[in-house]
Amino acid sequence: MAFAPPSRETDAKAMEDFDVGNAMPPMQPLKTVAFLTAGGLAPCLSSALGYLIEAYSVRSPQTRLICYKGGYKGLLLGDLIEVNQKMRDECGTLQLHGGSPIGNSRVKLTNVKDCVKRGLVKEGQDPQQVAADQLIKDGVDVLHTIGGDDTNTAAAALAEFLKKGGYHMTVIGLPKTIDNDVVPIKQSLGAWTAAEKGAEFFSNVVAESTANPRMFII
Repeated sequence: MAFAPPSRETDAKAMEDFDVGNAMPPMQPLKTVAFLTAGGLAPCLSSALGYLIEAYSVRSPQTRLICYKGGYKGLLLGDLIEVNQKMRDECGTLQLHGGSPIGNSRVKLTNVKDCVKRGLVKEGQDPQQVAADQLIKDGVDVLHTIGGDDTNTAAAALAEFLKKGGYHMTVIGLPKTIDNDVVPIKQSLGAWTAAEKGAEFFSNVVAESTANPRMFII
């Protein structure tokens, strides 16, 4: 299924109203900030990533920004993208497109058998430990996860796991789902646009069906 980019009046507007130059409080120096998108598809992944890159580029330009490709899959494999200056300069383009420029997956760190089957970890390895080791290796201070319940709770559990080992990392989760079922969030990212586009598609189907009332195939 293809998703349209966020409407300027809906999902994107909530973030657009946020003045990245003035609204954010002074930040402590951060060496490395990481991003990943995971879980089901939603028409907000690209836009959210674009705004995050813009915010850090304005408020903390010295901070290294990295993106794990394919969600937790990329984290387990150490497969990442370094956000260079050209990407920072052109990050606004991401706000005009759907999809996820860094890829998406439904890999779960708690599903050891699946991780082994996919070749993401070796037999006998703990996916959570592998992910934690990679975050330490990359020196991640803040991990931004754009996803639903599973994505963000997994990240919180990972931060707690790291804390027990003496490594402190902050997790900031952006609630994303077209189902709008992330409690207690009133409206999750992607939900409004998905509803708008679904209604638009249905309206077009109804209109087209009048051309042949005897048969219509979708």
